[in-house]
Amino acid sequence: MQRNFPSLLAPLLAAVVSLLVAGCAVTREPERKPELPLPAALPSVVGTTVDLPGPWWALFGDPTLDALIREALANNADAAIAAARVAEARAIARIARADQLPQLNLEAGAVRGMGSRLTQPDLPADGATRNEFYARGVVSYELDLWGRYAHASDAARSRWLATEFDRDAFRLSLSGETARAYFALAAAIGQYEQSRATMANREDSLRIEKLRFDGGESEEITFRRVEAEVETARAAMHVFELEIERRQNVLGLLLGRAPRDLVEQKLLPQALGSSTAVALLPEGMPSDVLTRRPDIRAAEAQLAAAAGDVSSARAALLPSISLTGALGSASLDLGDLFTDPANVWSVAGGIMQPVFQGGRLRSNVERERAVLDQRRAEYSRTVQNAFREVLDGLHAQSSLRSVETARTAQVAALRRATDLAELQYKEGEIAFLELLDVRRALFAAEIELIAAKREALSGTVDLALALGGGPAIP
Repeated sequence: MQRNFPSLLAPLLAAVVSLLVAGCAVTREPERKPELPLPAALPSVVGTTVDLPGPWWALFGDPTLDALIREALANNADAAIAAARVAEARAIARIARADQLPQLNLEAGAVRGMGSRLTQPDLPADGATRNEFYARGVVSYELDLWGRYAHASDAARSRWLATEFDRDAFRLSLSGETARAYFALAAAIGQYEQSRATMANREDSLRIEKLRFDGGESEEITFRRVEAEVETARAAMHVFELEIERRQNVLGLLLGRAPRDLVEQKLLPQALGSSTAVALLPEGMPSDVLTRRPDIRAAEAQLAAAAGDVSSARAALLPSISLTGALGSASLDLGDLFTDPANVWSVAGGIMQPVFQGGRLRSNVERERAVLDQRRAEYSRTVQNAFREVLDGLHAQSSLRSVETARTAQVAALRRATDLAELQYKEGEIAFLELLDVRRALFAAEIELIAAKREALSGTVDLALALGGGPAIP
């Protein structure tokens, strides 16, 4: 049987077309990223420029560090949370996209009931009970004339993108925290080994002074000072031993290791030796930094999402048009359900214009505009913070390398002074207490040198992260 739509549908379609044309006047809210007075180029502290490799931690050429960072990226619990948030945002974006598409539902059912002969006089007198069976498909669709759902979908996709950048920012931060923890552990091991070697050396001196004191060749004050220096070195050794345990636990947590592994699988990298911080002194336009840093890209995506929300809220003030169609069969006998006489269909359209909702819709627009203003301010803050970190990293790298150089020269000078003091003491030219002063200064300088190397390496990590980490982290 041929089916024709009612003639009254023509005026509805004409109205829809006219509204589509009018809908072109509703435009997307502009993002308008704030204009910031950025420098033309980053300052160059020295003439050497080293580009960031991929991954950035390859700067250090340390296979152990490479393996630990990859373990952290694979097993850290917070990294798993960040990945799950990306999956959640992806699903939300798909849900928002579904609002732009027609909805199709299949319905089937059976009804058994009895009507009233008082309200339905044509019912048979011998019984008013009957069965009814139906099966139909129902299509419903709301025309997105003003872009309400399109803007909402764009906002959801921007938030999805923002979560991906947030994940990348976290992975970058995690790699940096792992590198810092690794260098801190290596420094603690180096300081422990230095204090243990110093204690062993002073125990030898204590045995000699004990013999001299017992033989009447030395005064008790000298013997007691040597004894005190031994205990000072011993105390320092135990302090650094505790520091090693703490640094191991911090690094193990970053790696996502189980509590049992923290006890049974000790992390003991090589102590910091003669290696120094890698030169990393970039120069380039600010846009290079903006494209590298995932936190800035996340702020841009959040700004785009907020603009989409404003546009969607504005569109909610305008009329909504919905279309519904149904096609199926209905009969009083199940056997007749799919025959020609049982065919039924319907088409309906409706327009709804919000008139009074207590100011809710307009307040929602104002709220979304306020959120957009927040996102603009957050974007400005993110960019400003990025350049602060870059500038801090550039100047810190230069200063920390100078500190390390000075500490290295100090240790070299004190080692020579100690050798000379040892020789003069043996020849009786100086008192033993003068030798102890030189030894004490050397021990403190050696500990400070290891700390300076750790700070220099951490400074390189900070600068690499401030520049966005170079190529994407695998």
